[in-house]
Amino acid sequence: MLSFFKNKKEFPTSSQDKEVLDGRTIFRLMRHFYVGAKLQYYPEYQKNIVLDSVVIAYAINDLLVYSTTDLRCDDSNGILEFFDQTQKRVFKKITSFRIVLPVFSQSEAKLDYIRREELLKIGGLVKGNVITLMAEQSGGQVPVLETIVEKRILLKEGFYANQTVALLEVDAATLMLSDQRAHLRLKTNIPTTIQVSKRGEYALLSCTMIDFSDRSLRLQIGAENVAEGMPKEGGKLIVSFNLPGQSEYISLLGEVFRIEAGAIVVMLTGFVKGGQSIELGQIEMLKIKANLLQHAGANLAK
Repeated sequence: MLSFFKNKKEFPTSSQDKEVLDGRTIFRLMRHFYVGAKLQYYPEYQKNIVLDSVVIAYAINDLLVYSTTDLRCDDSNGILEFFDQTQKRVFKKITSFRIVLPVFSQSEAKLDYIRREELLKIGGLVKGNVITLMAEQSGGQVPVLETIVEKRILLKEGFYANQTVALLEVDAATLMLSDQRAHLRLKTNIPTTIQVSKRGEYALLSCTMIDFSDRSLRLQIGAENVAEGMPKEGGKLIVSFNLPGQSEYISLLGEVFRIEAGAIVVMLTGFVKGGQSIELGQIEMLKIKANLLQHAGANLAK
């Protein structure tokens, strides 16, 4: 896991010091740490103290948001919009984004005596503590986010009146999801074709597969294809390539997990065989990985 907070720090308090956050980054985060999402967390880098919680709201520009129906983001300008209950929310400029968690839960009771004593010493959701959030696993990956408790408040009205909550803020420089690959990644340099849907029609784009792991792969898109339009995060696509030194043609089904700097991280969900969509089992994955290892340019990277 990436350590975003090397040392504790205070977040800007003056509106003049606050950076404008990228709505596209907020959008990606909200897709994985959505309102209602179960999650686990540990305080102060103590990985042996894992507690359960749930996201009950966001605080965006100090406005409490309880739902995000029809969540969408404009890729061209980062404008974020959704419906909170029945009211449409549009955020053209985001200067603060906090995840709201309930302070009290029953998970502390599950800890053994030694860990409960340690939790009492370091504190949990208390002001200034670094809190590492872990969303539910998806496709073999666990979205991880490092935050800091900005404050605790007692809600006096609204849906959670009389509930004490913690507002967890993420520094603008660290507002990202840590890509937790469960296994070593295999570096590759394989010509690849992706099939994506555009305006109801399918288009083929050429790219290069630059690494491969047991449940995901990374593609580098050529500049000429970037100009044509990148696939969208969360979009479905088909990734096709030839195994090195073989005539066998592989077509994998996947979902776009993240896009950054012209590269696409794809979570694999299945493969195509005889025109049929088939679940991607361990044997198929091992076969692909074993054959990729025969490629002269392949090597492992942590």
